[in-house]
Amino acid sequence: MKRLIALLTLFLLFSSACMAQMKGGTPVQVSHKVQVINGKRFMVHVVEQGQTVYAIARAYGLKEVEAVTKKDVHFLQIGDTVWLPCRGQKMSDGTVAPPASVSQSTTASSQPAQGNAPNPQSSSSVVSTASKTANAAPAAETEKPLGPTAVIRPRVNPNNIVVSLMMPLNLSQMDKISTSKFDVEQRGKISYKSLEFIQFYEGLLLGLDRLEQMGYNIVLNVVDVEGEEDADVEKAFRSHNVAQSDILIAMLTRRPFHKAASLARDAQLFIVNPVSDRAEILDNNPYVFKCMPSSQAYAKATVSAIRHTLPTAPIYIVHSNAKNEKTNLRSLTDELDRSGMTYSLVDWAASAKFTNMLRKGDQSVVISLYDQDKSKNRIYVSQLLNKLSAIKTRTPYLFTFDDWSATYSDVDFAQLQNLNYHTFNADWNMSNPNHKDFVDLFRQRYKTEPTQTYAGMANDIILYFVCGLQQKGTDFFRNPVIPAPKGMLYPLSFSHIRADNGFENQFTIIYRMTDYHFTPVE
Repeated sequence: MKRLIALLTLFLLFSSACMAQMKGGTPVQVSHKVQVINGKRFMVHVVEQGQTVYAIARAYGLKEVEAVTKKDVHFLQIGDTVWLPCRGQKMSDGTVAPPASVSQSTTASSQPAQGNAPNPQSSSSVVSTASKTANAAPAAETEKPLGPTAVIRPRVNPNNIVVSLMMPLNLSQMDKISTSKFDVEQRGKISYKSLEFIQFYEGLLLGLDRLEQMGYNIVLNVVDVEGEEDADVEKAFRSHNVAQSDILIAMLTRRPFHKAASLARDAQLFIVNPVSDRAEILDNNPYVFKCMPSSQAYAKATVSAIRHTLPTAPIYIVHSNAKNEKTNLRSLTDELDRSGMTYSLVDWAASAKFTNMLRKGDQSVVISLYDQDKSKNRIYVSQLLNKLSAIKTRTPYLFTFDDWSATYSDVDFAQLQNLNYHTFNADWNMSNPNHKDFVDLFRQRYKTEPTQTYAGMANDIILYFVCGLQQKGTDFFRNPVIPAPKGMLYPLSFSHIRADNGFENQFTIIYRMTDYHFTPVE
């Protein structure tokens, strides 16, 4: 239950820093961080040693009863957050708090990680830090086309960057989650999705912290999507003024994302998909950014690694003629053809003589693209590993586009190691200082292990898109390629495959299993 309580506490945006009771009333250093909550502006203050609500309120020119906290003010703790309404009051440092109206161009910053936004209207609900401006579109500049269909809007506010995050919070499912560890058997279930989304949100907050340290001003609009029907998505989109954003990050499953992308296209709003590997999400929508690498990126990295390690080895591509495989198969064979490398296609349904061919020939490369359904895939993986591992001399090298060590909980790591396993989306590379710093900070902040796919991707997305907009303005959407910002964990490089489709990440890294750890192939 401790893990469950900690997660629920985090997502209800409490502080989890320190349990020491506050005493006395030492001087308070005024913070100028601002959050927009339910259309009102609040100064955000993180409690330090020796501070009381009375002292904090006085420092901000307010009465004690006007301060908003999430718990009994008599038991205020280090790291708790206090929200003070902005009314133009004079504060103890001689400055004047920004006015309460959100229509002004007052600076708004991302929230500090130790404390998060309250809901002055309801202490039990999760709050969106939404900037609730009018529904009208921003004042138009000269519209500039992107490809044949897209139009780039001006920034919502030149003084800050407005980011909307749409995701299902799934708080009603919290009691169904394994509370002691990430249970891989729960992947794909609604209950596990809650845990994944929490990790995404936590990773995004760490990225926001870094951006704040870099001096960027960000308004984060967190929008809870309470169901998967089109009406649920549209209600969330419209009721939280998502259209009035510079960029939308949509951490949604397949159907809700499709609706959100349609709404974003109508609003001329660029929308980011963090974790889908489906290329069809880009079809006929030039406003979509797909962060998972393209099949072309996977193919290029695979062929490059083969040329680096076994340039003359025979190559066997194992498949099943399933629809799921067609895009990857086409990209891989096209890349091999461009590289002038020969290969053989192996239909798994007719592969009885396959391993005999491998035993009698030279050391070979096996690239597995087999992808049927979940149960068939699991059986296939076990069978292929057993057959390849039975070859004791000239052991083949195995390449896959999806990471079997993460996908299948019962996979034999000794077999993967023996087969010089190469794949993508491997675990953290702790020899990379950016990875190590992020993992250490995540552990310290949230008392659990971060996932690469969710926590890491969220950190990279917020850093990349905010830095891109800050550095290049709306021209970023014409050519969304920038040097990797400090703190990024994995490369992103976007381009159009077709002008009337969205952007797809064209860069990825392939890893090799060495001594039971994954290391990047140079």
